[in-house]
Order: sequence, then structure tokens, then C-alpha cells
Amino acid sequence: MIDPAKLIDKAKQANRKDPWAKREAWRSHPSFSKLAQLRGMFPGFGIASGLFAVYLAYDHFAGPQRKH
Repeated sequence: MIDPAKLIDKAKQANRKDPWAKREAWRSHPSFSKLAQLRGMFPGFGIASGLFAVYLAYDHFAGPQRKH
């Protein structure tokens, strides 16, 4: 059976052996994940989409009636 405590100890020992581990730790930070980068690419897209949907609903129901 796998002992989680032993795995944690091995991981800590591996980080002690690697002199660059601290400098590489930022790569696994959640703010650098693919999803976070994708969200940051279009910062106002969600708000703009919601407001545009509200505008379209208003225009459809309360806007001027066009008769041909």
C-alpha cells in the first residue's frame, strides 16, 4: 500500500536536491494556468455579452415598433 507521508517526504527531499526548485515553483502557480491565461485574454467579454443581451431584449420588447 502507498503511504502518503512517504511520498511527501520524497517530494521534499527531491526539492532539497534541486537548487533551482524555488525559482521554478512559479510555473505551477494557479495564476499561470491555461484557464487563467484564457480568462485574462478577454477581461470584459462576459460583462459586454450580458449587456448586449439585455440591449437586444429591450430592443425586441420595448423598442420602437417598425411597420412596413
